[in-house]
Amino acid sequence: MKYKGYSFINIFGLATGMAVAMLIGLWVWDELSYNKYHKNYDRIALLQKNRSFNNNIITEQSMSLPLAAKLRESYGNYFDEVVASSYGGEKSLTFEDKTIIKRGLFMEPGGEEILDLEILGGSPKFPLAPFEILISDKTEDALFGDKSAVNKTIYLDKNAPFKIVGVFKALPQNATYRSTSFYASMDSYLQKEDWVNAKTLWDENSFPIYVKLAKNVSAEQASALIKDEIYKVTKDPSKPSLFLYPMATWHLYPEYKDGLPVATGKDTILILGFIGLLTIVLAAINFMNLSTARSEKRSKEIGVRKAIGSNRGQIIAQFYAETFLTIVLSTSLALILARLALPFFNQLAEKQIEFPWENLLFWLAIALFSGVVIVVAGSYPALYLSSFHPVKVLKGKLQSSTFELFSRKGLVVFQFSISIALIISTTIIYKQIWFTKNRPLGYDTKGLVQIRKNNDALRGNFYAMRQDLLNSGAVVEMAEINSPISESWHYSSHYSWPEKSANAEDLVSLHVTPEFGKTIDWKITAGRDFSRNFSDDSTAVILNEAAVKLMGLKNPVNQLIRKDGKPLMVVGVVQNIVMDSPFEPVRPTVFEMIKANAPFITIKLKPELSASESVARMEKVLKTYDPGGDFNYLFADRDFNKKFFREQRMSSLISLFTLLAIFISCLGLFGLASFIAEQRTKEIGIRKVLGATVTNLWQLLSKDFVVLVIISCVIAAPIAYYFMNEWLQKYTYRTEISWWIFVAASAGALIITLLTVSFQAIKAALMNPVKSLKSE
Repeated sequence: MKYKGYSFINIFGLATGMAVAMLIGLWVWDELSYNKYHKNYDRIALLQKNRSFNNNIITEQSMSLPLAAKLRESYGNYFDEVVASSYGGEKSLTFEDKTIIKRGLFMEPGGEEILDLEILGGSPKFPLAPFEILISDKTEDALFGDKSAVNKTIYLDKNAPFKIVGVFKALPQNATYRSTSFYASMDSYLQKEDWVNAKTLWDENSFPIYVKLAKNVSAEQASALIKDEIYKVTKDPSKPSLFLYPMATWHLYPEYKDGLPVATGKDTILILGFIGLLTIVLAAINFMNLSTARSEKRSKEIGVRKAIGSNRGQIIAQFYAETFLTIVLSTSLALILARLALPFFNQLAEKQIEFPWENLLFWLAIALFSGVVIVVAGSYPALYLSSFHPVKVLKGKLQSSTFELFSRKGLVVFQFSISIALIISTTIIYKQIWFTKNRPLGYDTKGLVQIRKNNDALRGNFYAMRQDLLNSGAVVEMAEINSPISESWHYSSHYSWPEKSANAEDLVSLHVTPEFGKTIDWKITAGRDFSRNFSDDSTAVILNEAAVKLMGLKNPVNQLIRKDGKPLMVVGVVQNIVMDSPFEPVRPTVFEMIKANAPFITIKLKPELSASESVARMEKVLKTYDPGGDFNYLFADRDFNKKFFREQRMSSLISLFTLLAIFISCLGLFGLASFIAEQRTKEIGIRKVLGATVTNLWQLLSKDFVVLVIISCVIAAPIAYYFMNEWLQKYTYRTEISWWIFVAASAGALIITLLTVSFQAIKAALMNPVKSLKSE
């Protein structure tokens, strides 16, 4: 209570650091708990295959249905379940006059074991019969309200009746399948989807295959057994090699590059966990620095205590007791701060984390955490202050030792080295995101909308629907395509061309109506666009630049390529269109022309109208064809931005924690500057009497801190460069680390330091020297 400023800095600084560590700890726990709701978490795996194309290895997860049957037949002793599945596509679910759009899965028998569904209502018998369906409890609430859904009939895509035989508990947010809102059999899917005719086709690779390993069988053991199963049948020159991708690694290693897993998720956890640790260290440094800096203030107290019989152990116990009190107050405040910040943190991290108040392990972790902080933050002050010799103290001969001064300055350098390194790292992450976002996409995402045809009402009406949309005044153009513009769904190895190598990679195969190019505003670099005015364009194709390069075509226009022996004329070349990861090279793509009736509608809205007005007019037209339809509009620019989710989330979190780290460092710096100004009160008074100006005194009190920050910049720059250069290597399409980032970070740190120190320096310089010189 006597030293309120120092107490506030110690308690609030520690509380801020501990609150940050708590939030990061909860986030890390949530990340490490991914998919652990599953009772057979360590036995579930996804089938993957590596294929070699011209010394490049591409990892794919799409498989054929016969492969699943082959694995069940030949390796039944190694797998409890082998389950082919659809991908999680959106479907409209209709009951009476209500329609909602949800994602779900169609899976072969055993799929309920792969998902580990917890049945809440109904008594479903597995495997499900065709056109039986399970829905989640959240879907039941959305479609039926308070009523039971069991034994009710709903329509998928308004054309297929499904009987609800059970309700399952919605999967948790930290689960790969969290968006699964319904579950039905693969037989239903094969009967419902006209395009699927794949039970015996080994080259129809459109399905992920999941396995549940038998007990005491490892993923490595099973992978070694099945690796050549595709090649034995297909003799594919790319030599596909099968392996199992365990559920335990899905979230930590979410992608493969050159046949090896990339630890994107694990790296993010390590980075943020390390930042949490550093934040606590920064707060502990503040505590130690201020405690030792105040040593002269308490030296006589310690001298008197020792002179009247206190031993060193009692002095140490006293300081640990003070530290304990500070930590208890800090921990209490940290819990309040963390709880208040949690909604904002969840929004930033896109999580649904809750404080586990009733979890004993949580409180044990807090107690252990606080105990470690007490030992780390309290040891140095307790041991240092208890070592004073009472004779020297009481004679007034105690002076700050060289070691003390250097250690205190060293801790300040350490603090600001961390803060500056974080500033540099955050800037480079933002620069990488900006660099990739501004990569030429090959088309215009602004005002581009895509709609999936979720029922028959929108099928077969292309010409009339296009004309009505154009007449509405809201649309520039409309086209259709067989996959989303933001993803490559269809690959084919059936294309051939002169001098095609035996292991040339598969090409992306897209079917589009002639209006597609004008709709997305792609850039034709050679030849022409598709046209309905040319009757032979039904056998025409347009290649992207990557496909031209792969095929080695010097003058591709009017050359022939083939698909399953059928000749196709190249009529144009289009600039590469970024459809998949913006961080990776564009895949070679062939655009084939179709007249109509693809599953996706692509619409370009008129820029003169507001988005809300355009969508309202567009929806009015679509409802004339599908009166009860619930249209899920996908804006291309928003969908593209989702591809930066991991990087943006990491940059946002690091930015937040960098600001807090800087705040904690400045808090300690403010306390030290305040103490040093107090220590030098008489010196400042004498200098003022002798003619020193406020500017002279400001420079005197600020220069030591500026030197420390400059040293921190020199230390932080190479460390940050090394780690960020390593981080950038995982991106094929990446920015450069510019020199200005280090200059800007260093200048920013110096400005922050001067602003922090200047308040106390100027306050001390403006003090009336009469008061300071008459103090004794």
